[in-house]
Amino acid sequence: MKATDLKPASRDLYRGTLRILLVLLHDFPDFLSEYYFSLCDAVPPGCIQLRNIILSAYPLHTTLPDPHRISANDPVFDVGVIPPILSDFSSILKPGELRTYLDQYLLGRSNSSFPATLKNRLLLSTPVEDGSETYNLSLMNALVMYIGVSSVAQAKARSGSSFFNPEDPGVVLLKFLAEDLDAEGK
Repeated sequence: MKATDLKPASRDLYRGTLRILLVLLHDFPDFLSEYYFSLCDAVPPGCIQLRNIILSAYPLHTTLPDPHRISANDPVFDVGVIPPILSDFSSILKPGELRTYLDQYLLGRSNSSFPATLKNRLLLSTPVEDGSETYNLSLMNALVMYIGVSSVAQAKARSGSSFFNPEDPGVVLLKFLAEDLDAEGK
């Protein structure tokens, strides 16, 4: 967010929030890394710096690899570890039985018309007055997170590993949305 776009009181609030997030990043990175979904969902889309601070957190016990010392052929050892997500992102999907339909589709028990109907469910029920937003961003974020977590969990249950499968219903659904939604929805 540009400093010129904010009134003095808003600017002070923004700076204070940045400072609090930096303290949390330094002293409690586990908190930020476990609750990043809820925190990023609460941050307005224009506040990229706030979002980047939240997303830069990683657990204290994790050692990040040095990008200058590894090659593309070296294995990444922590890639199989599923990080804890303590936010309740699936609660957003419960109204209107969206989660039920989504679960049926992800398990392969639903008809192929679900992706087309999903697009309409992602729209805001009452558009924003200035017309800047037409999609429910919280719902879209929860949908992508739920599909990702469910697909990884199902792959791990089936084969014991969480390798990427391009034929997975979750991957197919995300690909459909990426290709079918307009620029704002992508």
